[in-house]
Parts: sequence; structure tokens; C-alpha cells
Amino acid sequence: MKNIICLIFTGLFFIHKIALAVDVDIKSEEAREWANNKGHELIQVLGTKDIVEKHSKLDKMLTEDVNLDYISKFVIGKYLKTMNKDQKRRYSALFERYILSLYKQFNLHFDSSDIAFSIDNVVEHPKFTVVSCSIDANNILKNIENLEIERLPVEFRLIRGKENRIQAVDIEISNVSMVIEYRKKFYKMIMEENEEIEWFLEKFEDKIIANEMAASRVSNL
Repeated sequence: MKNIICLIFTGLFFIHKIALAVDVDIKSEEAREWANNKGHELIQVLGTKDIVEKHSKLDKMLTEDVNLDYISKFVIGKYLKTMNKDQKRRYSALFERYILSLYKQFNLHFDSSDIAFSIDNVVEHPKFTVVSCSIDANNILKNIENLEIERLPVEFRLIRGKENRIQAVDIEISNVSMVIEYRKKFYKMIMEENEEIEWFLEKFEDKIIANEMAASRVSNL
């Protein structure tokens, strides 16, 4: 009897392992197509001369193709549990404003023909899929003295997000995770405010307003 029970549990274990191996939310072909389309779309958008049009397209990509809600929760980490409903709502709205304000502080205009983009590898996991890419921007940087850069490795971590869309939840550039770096930064900000969430939110909003003002100056150049 004991041997039969052990056999049953062993069988269930292997069935579970097989199910995990097969149950991949995003297949490699689908992830590869997403990364290829979005990568080339981004390059084309960066080459858009009209800054208002460019910002509109980049905002659309960030809000639709990146799961900002997922990232905001990861970044705030353990402190999310200490927030009340109003604080969570405010933080979520502020986080989106923060992300959309960051890139607007820089004059992001490139000749799209100067950027080469390729997909190197795709790895499936049960809950996410990782796409490894390379970006070659040497033609843009060739006039900068003492700067030697090889192809830049970039990884996208993809999940099945809102409305069944494929969305990115992390980007690694040269093996540096953006969301982990943001978490370190946010934890430091919260610690500087003695872990008082209200103080953190007020300071966070002040920072965003400063970012938005800087972005406005850049767009008016």
C-alpha cells in the first residue's frame, strides 16, 4: 500500500513538472515577433523630428507595451503593504507621471539608419519569457573621442499583461536590471523620509514636477 501511494505521488510530481514545462505563457516565436516589431518601431519613433509627435508615440509605447502597474508595485516592494488605498492610488498615478517625465528631459533624436537592432536569443519560462537583443549605435557615437563601445546587450522580460497583451516588465542593459536599480533608488528615498509614506509621496511629487519642468524646457528648445 505504501509503495502504491509513493508511486502515485511520484507520478503526480512528474505530471506537474511536465505541465510547468509546457505551460509557457508567451511562446518564443511570439516573443521574438514582439521584440522585433517593438524594437524597430522604437528606432523609427526616435527618428521622428516633430518632438510633440515623438513624445506622443513614446508615451503610447510606454503605457501600452510596458506594464507600469506591475513595475510600480515591484519597485516599491515591501512598502506597498504599508500604504492605504488612497496612498496606493496616488503612488500609482505619480509613478506613471515619473516614468513619462524621465526620457523627455533629453533630446532623443537619432537617424534611425544609424542604429542596428537584432535579436540574439529567446528563453521561455513558465510565467515570463526573456528576449536577448543587441543594439549597435556606433555610428551615432563615432565622433565622440576615447569612446569605444561594442554592441550593447539588452534583455526584455515579457509577461502576458492587460487585455492579453504582451508587455515588458523589466529591461536589462549590459546585465543591469532597470527595475532593480529603481527599487534601490526608491528604497533610499523612503529611508531618507524615515519610512513615512506621506512624506515620501510629497517629495516624490516634487521630484516629478521638477522633471516635468525640465522636460518642458527641452521641448521648447
